[in-house]
Amino acid sequence: MKTIAADLIIFDLDGTLVDSSHDIAHAANRTLELMGYIGLDIERIKADIGWGVKVLLERLMPSEPPERIASARRSFLEFYGERLVVETTVYPGVRQTLDGFAALGKKMAVVTNKPETLTRRLLDEMDLSRYFRAVVGGDTLAVRKPSPEPVQAAIKAAGGANEAAVMVGDSPVDAEAGGAAGIFTIGMTYGYRGKEELTGFDILLNSFSELKDVIR
Repeated sequence: MKTIAADLIIFDLDGTLVDSSHDIAHAANRTLELMGYIGLDIERIKADIGWGVKVLLERLMPSEPPERIASARRSFLEFYGERLVVETTVYPGVRQTLDGFAALGKKMAVVTNKPETLTRRLLDEMDLSRYFRAVVGGDTLAVRKPSPEPVQAAIKAAGGANEAAVMVGDSPVDAEAGGAAGIFTIGMTYGYRGKEELTGFDILLNSFSELKDVIR
């Protein structure tokens, strides 16, 4: 298996570190019902997670005008904030692998399209915050993934360098953002996307624990 030398490891959050799909789907369905729609199956909602709340709602309600999407986004964030980690779980192997990287002195960061406030709350409540030197959310900057700017901001904030950084995620937006930032990208097949969607990554892994065999 290919190995990569890295001092900084940047992680996506949803679908990579945690499975938050049930809590996101609950908020999405409450929002849909408030807007006069019928709730959707979780697998249908999972297919559109990863691009941020606005895009999620635009894809679930494609005929709605911008002002209604903006209203729905406010409702979604309220619903989601009330039920952030009820059914959210940390993926197998995450804590042990992060402990191992911390023991090796690796720098770590999170770059996600989830709003920063909710991201930091989730990391706190799941006892994951202590691992990360930097957290960049979907509203931290004026742009979000797949723009490379959030990745570049995390590298700067964590005290890393492009040539010694890797991006770990479960979505094409992670591959695109990391690739555009000029860093090595690792795709996780267990996340919200099927393996066939994970194009653009340098390598694919089937479990989080495999990272310790790839990153040195």
